[in-house]
Amino acid sequence: MISRIVVAIDGSEAAQRAVDFSVELAKKFDAKIDIVNVIQYPTITYYDSDQSFYDSLVQRMTNTASAKLDGAAAVVKDAEIAVDTHVLQGDARFVLADQVPEQLSPDLIVMGKTGTNIVMRVFMGSTARYVSEHAETSVLLVQ
Repeated sequence: MISRIVVAIDGSEAAQRAVDFSVELAKKFDAKIDIVNVIQYPTITYYDSDQSFYDSLVQRMTNTASAKLDGAAAVVKDAEIAVDTHVLQGDARFVLADQVPEQLSPDLIVMGKTGTNIVMRVFMGSTARYVSEHAETSVLLVQ
């Protein structure tokens, strides 16, 4: 039985399809949805730089993530499904495979098969692939 679904979003079309798919699953199982956006804040080394630059960058990234979450949550709310949103920090692969199952205890993680970050896929491998292989919960990849 599925009672709690986590859907990971990154702003990609595949992530939007994952939200839509999660809504349909949640309707069938009367499940709650948690929407997660993971931000990897930049590591900036600065010597004479102003801390306000870094703070401003982090704030813009957080605001962008919140806007993405609000848009996805609106879709879920329109379907009259319970929803919570979460902005998490770190490498998405590890956050989704380790931290999310530990903190949110989902029955299922739903995510797009491909995301927005092609550079990370080329050099480090797919987030979706890593999560599907390492998460201690079921993972559904949406085309």
